[in-house]
Amino acid sequence: MKSLKFFGLGLATTLPTGAWHLVLLLATAVSLIGHPKPASAATVYVRVGVHIPAAGFLFVPSLVTIHPGDQVQWTWASSGHSTTSDNGIWDSGIRGEGATFTHTFDSVGTFTYHCIRESEVGQVIVTPPTGPPILTTNPAGFIASFSAILKGALNPHGLSTTFHFQYGTTASYGLTTAPQTQTGDTFRPVSANINSLAANSTYHFRIVASNTAGTTFGSDTTFTTLPMTGFPVVTTNPATNVTASSARLNGTLDPHGLSTTVYFQYGTTTSYGSRTPNHIITGSNYQNVFAGISELTIGTTFHFRIVATNTVGTRYGTDRTFTTQ
Repeated sequence: MKSLKFFGLGLATTLPTGAWHLVLLLATAVSLIGHPKPASAATVYVRVGVHIPAAGFLFVPSLVTIHPGDQVQWTWASSGHSTTSDNGIWDSGIRGEGATFTHTFDSVGTFTYHCIRESEVGQVIVTPPTGPPILTTNPAGFIASFSAILKGALNPHGLSTTFHFQYGTTASYGLTTAPQTQTGDTFRPVSANINSLAANSTYHFRIVASNTAGTTFGSDTTFTTLPMTGFPVVTTNPATNVTASSARLNGTLDPHGLSTTVYFQYGTTTSYGSRTPNHIITGSNYQNVFAGISELTIGTTFHFRIVATNTVGTRYGTDRTFTTQ
């Protein structure tokens, strides 16, 4: 691949004084033209076949940095040149003075290109757009008497981003979770566990995130903790370790402050017909429970659900299925 030494110090120091001033002007053009605003699609302009004494023909600027959706428009300063990507994505062919050629860049990456006749070389770097974090406060999950999981969605917007949740019994909050850091330019779920809450109380919370481009606050959202005691709270989770004749049934249980008996029902229909042994669980927080089952029929779909009972009553998880191998 042809060299990009034009802006190297070694070559610059060998140019005549007039050419050296022109190099400085071109370098400035790279910084001004080659960094379009990320807020919307932009067009960056590059001249083709610019002749500089002692340096030859050049793309000016030879390096531009843009964002996905932006385009580069090449304009011919002299005849007999091309803009041809090294990997064959685009090829203008040889064109004459005053001609133009445009290519839109939709993906992130580094794209080198050259002229098929002269020694001109150039590069387009496509980087993710950057800006203040983009976020959403999502409903809290696993709400128990004294604990909950605060949830949100976060797009760091191309910059290293620190986020946390504010929470409290009023919209003034007063409490925060430990900071966490995310990077990238896509939305992802984020969460934080909180404990030592008051039972049967309403809490406000929101997500807050900061990067070098600014700070963003999510909308205020509320949840109410469970009373000290009550019905067990259960969730049937997907089965795991499924083989031709066995499986592991999974669920989540909050005993809700009372000694609670938990087991799984299972069978080839929603009438089930079989069940796992009882387990006694206590506490006021969510706990993972599971039970292994065996002697199943090969290639058969089974239904199952979690069931929990305490002195307040019985609760049934939703029906789930799995198929033996």
